[in-house]
Amino acid sequence: MRKLHFALTGRLPVCLTLGCVLLVFASPPAARAQAQGAATPAPSAAAAGVQFADSALAPGDREMLARSAQLVGRWAMVQRVVQAVKAQAASPPPMERVQAIDQAWQRGEDPEGLATALAKNECAQALQTLMSANPGYGEAFVSDDRGALVCMTQRTSDYFQGDEEIWSRAWAGGAGAVFVSANERDASTGLDLVHISVPIKSAGKVIGVLTVGKIASPPSAG
Repeated sequence: MRKLHFALTGRLPVCLTLGCVLLVFASPPAARAQAQGAATPAPSAAAAGVQFADSALAPGDREMLARSAQLVGRWAMVQRVVQAVKAQAASPPPMERVQAIDQAWQRGEDPEGLATALAKNECAQALQTLMSANPGYGEAFVSDDRGALVCMTQRTSDYFQGDEEIWSRAWAGGAGAVFVSANERDASTGLDLVHISVPIKSAGKVIGVLTVGKIASPPSAG
């Protein structure tokens, strides 16, 4: 079972190991059973419906990431994000253009000024505000119903996300799903991230995908 370490954003109660052991064994049987049961909690409703790429995640990490996914799901409802996706859907670029932009993007160019514009538009500003208010996240970006970028907090490795698992699993053929990737070193940020992807909806229809990278420790060697 793999245990990850994530950037902490709040205060957690601290218990000294020896003190906890003494407390458990000095307590009445009922209290002891309760304390022991608390160490192995049952899976919560938060993780229900979340697809995890890493099946070896420790229960505590799974729970924490599921709660992070709930937060990211609320970000996907921010109107500046939703409206930006709808605006791009109203006048979608031809796939030939998307592919040409993606190729230039991967060469490090700024095709049609998009690398600059997509990091400064209102959608990007909304994501920056959300990340500033919620420390522990390394990047965020939005893509449309084909995987073309709509906005980003910083330049991504690719313009076209439609061939990436973090997009396809969340798009889910238009049905929408919540997907949490494995912990990996991200090429664009240089950080070790777990990417959380959630569908963006309008009037109950999935119109795009929001992907947010949660900062984690480097993957273990073994």
